[in-house]
Amino acid sequence: MENLYVFHGVDHKCGTTMIAQSVAEMLAESDRKKTVLLLSLAGRRNADFVRESTDPIDCYKSRIDSGLDVTKKLLRKNKCGENLYFISGVDNELEERYYLPQTAERLLEGLERDFDIIIADAGSEIDNGLAIGGLQMAKKKYLVMTQNESALRRYEKNWLLYESLKLNFSGYIINKYSDDSPYDISYLSRRMGVEKEMLHRINLAGSGLQAEMDCRTLLGYREEKYIQDVEKIADRIGSETGFEHLKNQRKGKWKISFI
Repeated sequence: MENLYVFHGVDHKCGTTMIAQSVAEMLAESDRKKTVLLLSLAGRRNADFVRESTDPIDCYKSRIDSGLDVTKKLLRKNKCGENLYFISGVDNELEERYYLPQTAERLLEGLERDFDIIIADAGSEIDNGLAIGGLQMAKKKYLVMTQNESALRRYEKNWLLYESLKLNFSGYIINKYSDDSPYDISYLSRRMGVEKEMLHRINLAGSGLQAEMDCRTLLGYREEKYIQDVEKIADRIGSETGFEHLKNQRKGKWKISFI
């Protein structure tokens, strides 16, 4: 799918949901003529940074299984802004096993025609059917990880699985990045066996716990380095999908979170 971009975490602590939502918010704010869908393709709800009450994917399961499209007209309760919509992940986690890769494919096929771009949060479980379906359909996909040994070891453990599923990641996002860490870009590049140009850093932000308490992304906390780093990723994606460039646009625009 040309308008589907998926973010997948190497583990559950790396901040994939925050990054995916921040990118979606920034794209929606940058070009109000475009429609943006933020979609959670995970075995849990993944709605920690959304204040509005929106319908989870469970509400559309029977429709998807019947071969009927999920369209923008059906997502009235899922509108979080002028041009931003959000479908959260599986609310009933005990039924996660009933969501197959084909479920994600059918859902996305119906939504593709109604949205200019779909940003998907594919969680961190590679054995989740929704995540696999989304990752395999995406035009581009980004793996999110952090500067620590456990994240690197999990990447190395899953590398052959990524290869077998033909998940050719377009880039790797090093979240919560600190210049003081021994796991710098050069070391990560050597250890992971990828070019430095494929590693995109997002600097460590100090308002993470407050963001969880307030149910909003870090875009609303004057975290300038974080905003600039997310902006680079959003602008890259936006330029590939016909969005207006974000550069020189904001001038304080991100003082308040979009959602």
